[in-house]
Amino acid sequence: MTCFKAFAFSLGLLALAPAVQAQDYTIRLPNVDPPYSSVGELKYPNHTYAMMRTFKDSLEGLSGGRIKVELYPSGTLGDLRENLEAVQAGILEAATPNEATVSGFFPKIQVNTIPYVFANSAVAWEVMDGPWGKAHFQEMADTTGIRAVAVGENAGFRIWANNKRPVTTPDDMKGLRIRTMEITAHQQMVSSLGALPTAIPWLEVYGALQTGVVDGAELPTIGALQQNLQEVLKYVTIDQHVYSMVLIVVNEKWFQALPKDLQHAVLIAGRQAQVAGRGISQSLVNDVVDEFRKRGVEITAVSPAQQAAFRQAAQPKVIEWMNGQFGKDYVDRFLAAVRDAETKLSGS
Repeated sequence: MTCFKAFAFSLGLLALAPAVQAQDYTIRLPNVDPPYSSVGELKYPNHTYAMMRTFKDSLEGLSGGRIKVELYPSGTLGDLRENLEAVQAGILEAATPNEATVSGFFPKIQVNTIPYVFANSAVAWEVMDGPWGKAHFQEMADTTGIRAVAVGENAGFRIWANNKRPVTTPDDMKGLRIRTMEITAHQQMVSSLGALPTAIPWLEVYGALQTGVVDGAELPTIGALQQNLQEVLKYVTIDQHVYSMVLIVVNEKWFQALPKDLQHAVLIAGRQAQVAGRGISQSLVNDVVDEFRKRGVEITAVSPAQQAAFRQAAQPKVIEWMNGQFGKDYVDRFLAAVRDAETKLSGS
């Protein structure tokens, strides 16, 4: 905790007000996961908590103490959906949902989950932080009353895991009962690969795998280890099929009622928080995968040719579904943003 605290505090000092003022506002910021986890000799901070902690330290410094941020990890204020409902209703100031939770309020966020669309995390960051992302999340604020102030990383690219067989081709997925998040786009992806999607809440995944309710699951890399899923899994496939996000969101009316200087402080603290969350995710993924291996889970990393076969099987049907849901123009603009990001990052 000390290193993250120091990092966030040093950033906050850059814009610290010359004199600390009396507290005027409070943000309650919850999440369902514990701040830290230990598996074997591996002890690590939760990536969402790293975002939360950085947001707190940065914002309290940037606001000169006028905004106090209270952190509530470990599900103490309810689950992700309950938190987001409370934010939309103005009962709670902020929350930390993933894209699956947000999709129940802003379905268009599913466009970002087209399978195999991002070549790497840097492309995803460029899209989320660029013109596409700004317009996309402004539309969310305008239509739902929920504003994203940080777009972090939910352990980056998600993984396939199961107890039946190694998965190296789309044919290996056929007939498997696969747990998904409660997001239609993910279920469409699983179906397109010939598997049977089953939406199961996060905290029930361990039991579903243990009892055979499902054969496998579509999972976040870090979160899977944090929930000790290595105890109930035999095979993991790494193929970078979906880039997953975790957001810090606030109630739009609450945000707009803030003085302009504090709105700016919230947005800057959010930017710092998303960098912290992305950094933790990136630095931990390889350690987590190594821990899976140590625990006896067989790890398969697909080759570029194998990934292309998965993309060919999964992507067209999902894009077709999204065209029908959100309009071809909307989907095409997203895909154009991805191509522009790839071009920019390649230097060409």
